[in-house]
Amino acid sequence: MQKVQDIRDNLDKRLKRIEGQVKGIRRMIDEGKNCQEVLTQVSAARSALKMVGNMVLNHYAAECLCNTVSAKDKKTKVDELQKLIQTITRFAD
Repeated sequence: MQKVQDIRDNLDKRLKRIEGQVKGIRRMIDEGKNCQEVLTQVSAARSALKMVGNMVLNHYAAECLCNTVSAKDKKTKVDELQKLIQTITRFAD
């Protein structure tokens, strides 16, 4: 499993790149660029943001499972699994 700091650094780098993409999209709109080009960049930014979400979700799932594996209480395990399923369902397109 990756170190938490490595995950945070990776996420920070990706989010800064996404921030740059969004600023670029705003600039394209201000300059009156072709709609096709703008939409292509919007799609790229959405994909990048989805990847960030997937990374956070994967980390959360791993942490959730690690924390509940040692739990003796079956209800705690079921509750955590249900929370995880709700998170995944909200995140899905």
